[in-house]
Amino acid sequence: MKAVKFLTCCILAAFIIFMPAGTRTARAAAPRYARADARDVYFCERKDLNYALFTIPYTYCVEILSTEGEWYYVKYAEDNDKYRALYGYCLSEKLTPLETPPENIYLNRPVTVTFKADPPVGSLPVLDALNVTAAFYGTYYSGATAYSYVYYNGAFGYVYGANDDYPLNEIPSDETEQPPAENKGKTNTTVIIALALSALAAAALFILYLTGRKSKYFRPDK
Repeated sequence: MKAVKFLTCCILAAFIIFMPAGTRTARAAAPRYARADARDVYFCERKDLNYALFTIPYTYCVEILSTEGEWYYVKYAEDNDKYRALYGYCLSEKLTPLETPPENIYLNRPVTVTFKADPPVGSLPVLDALNVTAAFYGTYYSGATAYSYVYYNGAFGYVYGANDDYPLNEIPSDETEQPPAENKGKTNTTVIIALALSALAAAALFILYLTGRKSKYFRPDK
């Protein structure tokens, strides 16, 4: 009887030790990203294109925070000295989910905004032009007219004209996002080992149950 229990304990110990680590502990999920593979991926304040603010720059990404029907709740940009993170919605069908984001997740493109005063009346001296540097988020189209959505001095707003001559991220030729065959083989082996160890553990628990019942009701003759 002691030998049976010892063997059972060994099986349980092997199950715990050799079970793949991924099945014993939950790993923190990496942030998910999605890339704008078209030039009409709108970032919206609400789940409604009527509340669109700008288009996500082509080949750049948003961080997916949650899925709400056909919409992604996303974050665009990071807080730094020029940009502020924005939270809103994008249609999921317009984006390509990525397991590994590109090196440049968000477009970092400061633009120069020029303010000019109207010609003065009389001989009053005025500045010819005033240039400021603003953070460019994306382009918004109203019919055939393009505007740039920018951030400057703590406020968001639009300036006339597009700024679409930015560098693009490289899009890999293979977009299948499937693990290599070697990894698939490892995954299958891991599953088989986990199933086998689970079966051994179940058998060990069943043996313990039977031996417990026998020790309670069976008394050998002396």
